[in-house]
Amino acid sequence: MAFDGIFNMIDLLVLGFGFYAMYSAWVLQREGRIIRTFLVAKDTDLDSCKDLQGYANYISPKLWTLGIVMAVYGGVSLLNTYVVSVNTLFWLMMAVFLVTLFWYGTEVKKAMKKYF
Repeated sequence: MAFDGIFNMIDLLVLGFGFYAMYSAWVLQREGRIIRTFLVAKDTDLDSCKDLQGYANYISPKLWTLGIVMAVYGGVSLLNTYVVSVNTLFWLMMAVFLVTLFWYGTEVKKAMKKYF
């Protein structure tokens, strides 16, 4: 259970981005402001949104799900590396993370077609 270099850095990034995704979902729900990182393609004009409230209602629960899964995966991976070996849980969370990431990508594409 030693520092494995780049993989541990990736785990920390996934954990951090999980919290950032949850923050982005919170900002979208509370303030109605879109944070580009997780919600739209980089070349999208944010002013062209047809229904911001509808978009927020559609995508924010999905972004909360992504953020929670990312944070849990990052935490389990760091737990597996530094505290105790939980290989089965680690591989299960990796699978859940990858499936959730793919699912979220398809949901963002659907939302982009519908609301922009």
